[in-house]
Formats: sequence, structure tokens, C-alpha cells
Amino acid sequence: LSHTTRMSAYQTLPPVSEATQNMFGDFRSHRKSSLTAAIIGAVVGCVCVMGYVTATWASAGDLSLQAVGARGVVAPMAMHMQGFRPSMERDVACDAIMFGHGINERISKEERRSRRKLSIRKKVEGTSEKPRLSVFRSNNHIYGQIIDDSLGHTVAAAGTVEKVVKEQIADKTPKEQAEIVGKLLGERAKEKGIEHVVFDRNGYKYHGRVAAVADGAREAGLQF
Repeated sequence: LSHTTRMSAYQTLPPVSEATQNMFGDFRSHRKSSLTAAIIGAVVGCVCVMGYVTATWASAGDLSLQAVGARGVVAPMAMHMQGFRPSMERDVACDAIMFGHGINERISKEERRSRRKLSIRKKVEGTSEKPRLSVFRSNNHIYGQIIDDSLGHTVAAAGTVEKVVKEQIADKTPKEQAEIVGKLLGERAKEKGIEHVVFDRNGYKYHGRVAAVADGAREAGLQF
């Protein structure tokens, strides 16, 4: 009888209100969202730490990011850390790398010009009918050659180191000197029966002395 009485007492309790049920439901949802935010924060923190460690490791060994196995999300983060690393360490030169953009200073200026030169040479090739006019410039001098690549033979050449040219360029500007070299080269090519050439800027910009050589050769009658 007492058991029956207790059961009937529980059965007669008022039902839980809707407001109370909503309160417990909101608590569960907040707890779930907080747990999700904590997991996301932990993952982002791990990626940042991995990126910094990878960037430091690559720089310490003078290696590329690919050499140390940076992939996926870690690679951009490592490049980002490499870009800002000089502000964290002493006596470290700026790598000029920021999210994969900019100039990679590990490649020297000469190496970049060599790559441009090879890229141009894939497209420009001299033949017996139309040889290649190649230009080389240094800080003080400039040279030009007309080359038949099919035979590996230099048909004509001129440069500011020649005694004849030095007499003509004594009081000239560097650009005027280059134009005189181009004109002399064109005249020598015409003597060999060459009328048409293809121009090889040899990895330099078509600007200044390099362009002046081409202009001088055109004045001499060569057709590009």
C-alpha cells in the first residue's frame, strides 16, 4: 500500500514547464558550440606552430619549404612565418617571401638572368639564312655577335674593346657607344651577305644599351 501511495504521489506531480525544458536545451547547445570552438582553436594553433617550426627549420638549413616536406596548409603558413621572421630573430636577412609572392632571394640575379636567357634561346635560333644577333653587356663594355647556330659559327662580331671602336667612342655616352657597336656590326654582316637576323637580347631587358645595339644594326641595313 505504501509503495502504491508513493507511485501515485509521483504520478500526481505537475509536469515540467516548457520554459525549463528550453533552458536545459539551450545549455546543451551552448556546451556543444563551446566544445567545437575549442577544437577549432586547437587545430589552428597546431598549424601555426607547425608553420613556424617548418620555416625556422628550412631557414636554419638553407633549404626550400618543399625540401622539408611542407605541404597543404602548413606550406603557406611557413612562407608567412618566413616573411615575418626577421622581426623575431636577430641578424637574419629578409627572405622576401610572403604567401608565395615576391622575389626569392635564394636565387641570385645572375641565375635569374641565366633562366631568362635559356627561355629565350628555346624560341630564338640562328640559321644560315637568318643568323642570330646576340648581345652581351658588362659594366664598362658591350659586345655583339652574329651567330649561325646550325654550324656553331660566329659570322661577325664587334665590341667596345676593339681599338677601332675605342677611337670612335672616346667622348660618347654609353648608349651612343652601344649604337656605334651595333652599326659597325651591321656593316660587317652586310659585307658577309647577311640581310636578315633574329635578335637575342641574351636575358637582358630590351632597354638602354641593348636596344641601342639593335637600333644601330637597323641603321646599317639589317632587317630584324
